[in-house]
Formats: sequence, C-alpha cells, structure tokens
Amino acid sequence: MPEPHPTALEAPPQVRVERAGAVAVVILDDERRRNVLGAELRDRLRAVLAELAADPAVGAVVLTGAGDCFSGGGDLASMPPAGAAASADRMTEIAGLVQQLAALEKPVVAAVSGPAAGVAVGLVCLCDVVVAGESARFLFPFTRLGLVPDGGLVHSLGQRVGPGRARAILLEGAPVDARAALAAGLADRVVADADVLDAAIAGAQDLAQRAPLAVATLKRGLRESSGSLGDALAFEREHQPALFGTADFREGKHAFLERREPSFSGR
Repeated sequence: MPEPHPTALEAPPQVRVERAGAVAVVILDDERRRNVLGAELRDRLRAVLAELAADPAVGAVVLTGAGDCFSGGGDLASMPPAGAAASADRMTEIAGLVQQLAALEKPVVAAVSGPAAGVAVGLVCLCDVVVAGESARFLFPFTRLGLVPDGGLVHSLGQRVGPGRARAILLEGAPVDARAALAAGLADRVVADADVLDAAIAGAQDLAQRAPLAVATLKRGLRESSGSLGDALAFEREHQPALFGTADFREGKHAFLERREPSFSGR
C-alpha cells in the first residue's frame, strides 16, 4: 500500500521555483508557519539563489511567498538560540543569505501580498523593484520584542526610504500598509492582490531584456559605490570603459539609432 502524501499542514518547508520564460519565480513555501525564515527555509533559499545565479537562461527573478503571506519573518520558536555560539552562528547565516541576495547580478522583483515581517522585510528591501498588493503590510516588531533589526535593515531600509524615515519606522515599530509603503518608497507599485504576481512577473520580464553586463555592473555600483559623489565617479571611471567595448553596447547603440528593440547577448 503506498504511503500517503503529506498534507499541506505536514509538508516540510521548501523553496519552489517556477519558470515564466527568462524569469524564475522563487516561492517561499511553508504556509503552515506563514513562510517563516527558519534555518531550513534559509538554507533552501540560499541553494536556489546559487543555482539561479549560475543559470544563463535566467534573466530575472521574482521573490514571493506562498498563500496569503509573503513571510512571517524570523522563527520565534527557535529564539533564543542555545547560547552565545549558536546566536553568532544564526546571525552569520542570516548575513550570508542577505549578502547572497544583494550580490545577485540579475534583477530581482519582490511580489508582496499580506504580511512581510522582520527579517523578511530586509529581503524585500534588497530587491530591485517591489510590487505590493493592497493587503501588503510591512511589520517591524524588533523594539517591541527587545531586539535590533536584522536582515540588513539598518542599512537597506534607509536606502529605500531615507535615513530619517527609516529611523522612525524602526524605532516606532508601527505596521506600514501598502499605500504608506508606496508613499515612503518602500514599495514601487501597488496593485490589486489578484494581480501582484502577474505584475511582478511582467516587470521582471521587462528587466530581463536589459543588457546583462550593464545590469550586473549597475547593481554592483549601487551596492558598493553609492556612498558619495566621489565613489560614484570612481566607479564610472573603472567600469564604463570595459562596457564601451562589449557587443551589447554595439547592439544597444544600433538598436537605438534604428529605433528597434535591442537583442542582447551578454557579451
């Protein structure tokens, strides 16, 4: 007699990947626990990101959560860790995930429906474009829990909404709904909940048509060289000459002059 399949309530945490042309849709899937970013889900997400980074067929990524929740954030059931060493290990693991997502050379679009809490908002802030549904709520419970923000939020939230507004959001810990997120710059678009994933995929498909070398270099510049005007100009001097010599620049220039859409090769 065959063994029964696990029900949705019993299924282990997983990160599913679905393809929509050149777009990889990455789905955090642990509905039973509101897609919390426990150790198993974090490990699976890191493995998926590594695979997508190395896959030349993937031009862009959409990050979303299963069901009616993007992610409930950190796994409170596993806190506090068992001692100082375990606590340090946990933060090292989270830092590794954050740095891996930040370093992904392909455009990433977040599709947020329902709650995105704590460390999960850190992942959202690292995405290049954020599409939020009307039900989206961004939750910052840290000071109410007796913790500091993690997931890189002390840095990445300020980059999205400005340092003054980030300071107030993180200290007060008040929920930010979809419309307030749009006004603050935390979200780039707000659409009906039923349209969130389709809108995110459409945006990612558009981004996947951009010149891959230019996108990768731009993302690196935004990550590493946006601290001052001098940093930005040094970045341009270092990287623009190499891009002038690429086949993609020649194709982009010809397409612009010929008033057609370019077809980039990543060379």
